[in-house]
Amino acid sequence: MNANPAIVLNIQRQPGTNIISVVDTVQALLPQIEASLPQGIRVQVITDRTTTIRASVRDVEFELLLTTVLVVLVIFLFLRSPSATIIPGIAVPLSLVGTFAVMYLLGYSLDNLSLMALTISTGFVVDDAIVMIENISRYIEMGESAMQAALKGAAEIGFTIVSLTSR
Repeated sequence: MNANPAIVLNIQRQPGTNIISVVDTVQALLPQIEASLPQGIRVQVITDRTTTIRASVRDVEFELLLTTVLVVLVIFLFLRSPSATIIPGIAVPLSLVGTFAVMYLLGYSLDNLSLMALTISTGFVVDDAIVMIENISRYIEMGESAMQAALKGAAEIGFTIVSLTSR
């Protein structure tokens, strides 16, 4: 390595294992391994493929947080209704927590494909929440009570939203 004699040990994860947990475990064991080697022998990590994976996860976390904040701000700015603002502020994070819970129960892990799907599905949830709230707000502005507006608004476009989201 770099014109010096070296022994290169390539560690690969097995199919179905989490690469980040494998790397974290190996990193935790490196001091023990190095301590058991003779003087003058050094252990050095040459490449770590998890840096891009960790960066992707951080980017998706930021995107999901930003999406939630922007949805709440847009709804508040256009509707000026605290209750209409609180609903998506609770619905979007709750749907994300529910998604993570189902993924955990089914034994799924987060990979780039599931992160992309999570980002896209959050867009659907956000879009559907905005459409539903706007429709209900329209009925409230027409003089309906909040309960009647919610029932009429949900009955009017509920099936459309479910059919669009479940494609």
